[in-house]
Amino acid sequence: MTGGFKNIAVCVSEAHKEDIQSILFPLTLKFSENNCRITVFDCCNDLYNDTPFNEAESCVFELIPYSSCDAVIVFAQYIKNEPVLRSIIADASSRKLPVIVVDGNNDYDGCINLNYDFSDAFSDLMAHLLDDHGFTEINCIAGFKNNRFSDEKVDIYKKALADHGIPFEEERFGYGNFYSTPTIEVMERFLASPLGLPEAIVCINDSMALTVCEMLAQRGIRVPEDVVVTGFDGIEQEKYNFPRLTTCRRDLDRLAEHLLSLVLSAIDGTFKENTSFFPYTLDRSESCGCKEKSVAGINSSINSLYSRLNDFQRFDNSMNNMTAKLTNELDHAKVTEIIKHYAAFNCFLCLNSDFDDPRRRVHKKGGLPFTSVINADKYFYGMDDVPDYTFELESFIPDKDFRIERTDPLFVYAVHNQENVTGYFCVYAPDTDFSTFSLTLHRINKFVLSIDTCIGSFVQQNYLQASNNRLRDIQNKIISSFADLVESRDDFTGQHIKRTSEYLRLLVSQLEAQTEYKAVLTKEVSEMMIKAAPLHDIGKIKIADNILNKPGRLTGEEFDIIKTHTIEGRDIIEKTLTNIESEEYIKIASQMALYHHEKWDGSGYPCGLSGEEIPLCARIMAVVDVFDALTSKRVYKEAFSTQLAFDILEESRGTHFDPDIAKAFISIKPQVEQVLRELQ
Repeated sequence: MTGGFKNIAVCVSEAHKEDIQSILFPLTLKFSENNCRITVFDCCNDLYNDTPFNEAESCVFELIPYSSCDAVIVFAQYIKNEPVLRSIIADASSRKLPVIVVDGNNDYDGCINLNYDFSDAFSDLMAHLLDDHGFTEINCIAGFKNNRFSDEKVDIYKKALADHGIPFEEERFGYGNFYSTPTIEVMERFLASPLGLPEAIVCINDSMALTVCEMLAQRGIRVPEDVVVTGFDGIEQEKYNFPRLTTCRRDLDRLAEHLLSLVLSAIDGTFKENTSFFPYTLDRSESCGCKEKSVAGINSSINSLYSRLNDFQRFDNSMNNMTAKLTNELDHAKVTEIIKHYAAFNCFLCLNSDFDDPRRRVHKKGGLPFTSVINADKYFYGMDDVPDYTFELESFIPDKDFRIERTDPLFVYAVHNQENVTGYFCVYAPDTDFSTFSLTLHRINKFVLSIDTCIGSFVQQNYLQASNNRLRDIQNKIISSFADLVESRDDFTGQHIKRTSEYLRLLVSQLEAQTEYKAVLTKEVSEMMIKAAPLHDIGKIKIADNILNKPGRLTGEEFDIIKTHTIEGRDIIEKTLTNIESEEYIKIASQMALYHHEKWDGSGYPCGLSGEEIPLCARIMAVVDVFDALTSKRVYKEAFSTQLAFDILEESRGTHFDPDIAKAFISIKPQVEQVLRELQ
């Protein structure tokens, strides 16, 4: 008990379906009237298939806060996965918590098993057809063969016929397997039978009865004027059928009272039995002729369906818009703002503390699906800001005080990307009326699935970004290693690489501000040029040491060998960096290596290009390369003063260098001199 209230955990799946909502709604009302708070742990599907998605869905049951829980209700007929069911029961039982299992296929030890008693109601249905209507020709469509729910009704059907002296005829019997396609096959046989159309068709569940009604209507056969059709279950879909079915139902208000009584008696230890039963009751309606068919009922059903379909469509569109906006969005503040706009609920999005860490461990079923620390964002009506919380998983709910104040049920869902769990979603469903409750749960289901999609996209994008960052680190290390190779061969060249890279950074920044270069020197191009600058002399690793480090003047033949470093540099870059770097980067790097000794007047090497035939990146590289050569000491010369170097650049504008680029470099003389002092 917390805050003076009993806390009841309810385990279910597919709460967005009306049949389940019709049970949950009166249950939540009855429990809240009696000092209880309901927390519903829900899955978006029934867990029937063992898929990675379903494995992650079932992790929601690992969130049940047993330490603050007073009892657990498990709706076994909706959780179609026996291992998951037994795990919930075992976890609760091991903590000495009362467990009420509703409509399970087995009687579970250590629990109160609430089973539905349908035998009396189905006997009443058969008696109604045989005695009240006086029918003697009654066909039956059963569910699966060897299914307890179906076989017991088949036995009642056969016994009722026998008690009235009516022989059982195989031609009047078939297995519809609880759904439409096999039911249609059985009906085709009935309609083709030489026995003719029966007086009544008894279906073991409502779904098959609705299929029968639709099939008869398509053939112009009227219900109930030409043939009576009955069902069993009282499913929500039946409300929209014309005519309304004669069927057997559970009184869901009484079921809520019965469950409350079981829970309270289990908590105080007064209920000692292992099994409890709750009956179905016969509902005589339109499909047997006991109630007149109502046109008003048809209009009401159509209007209700149309309204719901419109709401579903609008919300689907809303979720599509949210997903589109969140796709590829990695900024947390923007993500929060987008979700705030579309979260039409009082809710918390609770995420594992490492959810946005690309190096995070995998959280999934069988391991630790949730971290011990949880980060949550709170989205509430009328709340401009979105408060965030950090709390221990054991606390489960980030705002306990608010939970105590609320009487409406809290629904909880796992948030995941396939089998990888990233957190959970808590949302309050208003219990003001069934229609609002039902529509809200449908919206919640769509919202959770959309969040799953968006979270999956976020995680994948985050991981991809981290992978790209790691790849860029590797690429940069490769480039640094290439530059180091040159430096290890020639100390002068190594320092030259560092200085020219910094000079180029300053020059590119200066050119970017000029109108004529803005369109060409985009941020991406500039960054690639700066990154490629250290490789402009990479071809020198192919030059022999005796030539590269010769103290005296080179012979003509030796100079021709030196000039090959431009071609060798291009080849090394293209052969080594292809499939590692982008095509654009390789193009820039190879052009800088190949053409940085070309001259504006065409007298350079290796290709004798002139003017704007020389790629822009190489023209820029030429200026900083020559400036550093002039201001650096070599084995064959002393360093020139910076002023003399700048004077030579000025004199060589229009002959050796692009005049505009040389002018831009001269204009940043103070910054260039600062780099020279730091790296000389």
